Amino acid sequence: MIHQILDKIYKIELPIPIPLKTVNVYFIDDSPKTLIDTGIKTEASFETLKKGLETIGYNLNSIKRILITHGHIDHYGQAKKISLLSGAPIYIHSMEYGRIRSIIHSFGFLKSIMLRNGVPGGLVNETIQYIESSQNLADPLEEAFFLDDGDTVPFKSMIWKTIHCPGHSPGLICFHWPEKKILFTGDHLLKEITPNPILNVNENKPPFSYPSLKEYLTSLEKIEKMDISLLLPAHGEEVHDAKGLIQKIFAHHKERMDHILSFLSKGEKTPFEIAMDLFPDVPPFEVFLGISESVGHLEILREKGLVNVKEKEGKDYYSLEDTN
Repeated sequence: MIHQILDKIYKIELPIPIPLKTVNVYFIDDSPKTLIDTGIKTEASFETLKKGLETIGYNLNSIKRILITHGHIDHYGQAKKISLLSGAPIYIHSMEYGRIRSIIHSFGFLKSIMLRNGVPGGLVNETIQYIESSQNLADPLEEAFFLDDGDTVPFKSMIWKTIHCPGHSPGLICFHWPEKKILFTGDHLLKEITPNPILNVNENKPPFSYPSLKEYLTSLEKIEKMDISLLLPAHGEEVHDAKGLIQKIFAHHKERMDHILSFLSKGEKTPFEIAMDLFPDVPPFEVFLGISESVGHLEILREKGLVNVKEKEGKDYYSLEDTN
């Protein structure tokens, strides 16, 4: 399905085999003709993109540049295929390129992090197998150009600005069209969903820190200060009240941190136990997302001096800070 957003902007909804069901990619009808994100590597996604372009008189060869907001499979999965067919260069943040290139080699470390956060061994293996199998829905990126915060993205009749917004993913970038006050947000801001700051660890040995949520909230503050009238997200509908949505997200995370503090008043807990309290009906393949959410909030609460953490038998346990 394709929708014309503005004179030069078309949104194409591509199918994805996860609960969100679709991902929005955007075709920019200006020179060089540009595709923002690509969907996953499935025949259904490929054919939907192809037919969407044909509806407006173009084809895959019309694409002259590919911009990737971040390195999750529903955003870059068929980028390599489209690039090979069209000759279009791929642009992405260097941190996301590195994560895509190294993810297959990081499963052992991810397993140890999940075990340390209290996830049962069987569930850890099931989660790793799910993540590993999902890599079949994306081709690795071998060649790409890098964009960073403040870099310009020139067209014939306009110039965009790259906005680095770490949090949901360390190298997520948004694209700002200042004259029209438009921001292409990827997964950074979504109308009906609070984006999950995916677990990211800066160290390779304990004590670990989990900066994703803190980075995400800082990125929100950056966007809140900008003059934006329209958000174009990677999932769901457009957003016309950016500041209102951002305030709603801030309130959501404050409420969640208050809930965690209340839960910890009952005694020390692992991040897995906290995740199961927050998301009691989460399916096994989303346990990783639940852990990401809980450790992000715990990291902020720990920095504020409200909780502490100690290791017991290879697991991290959190408790309320003793103020006596």
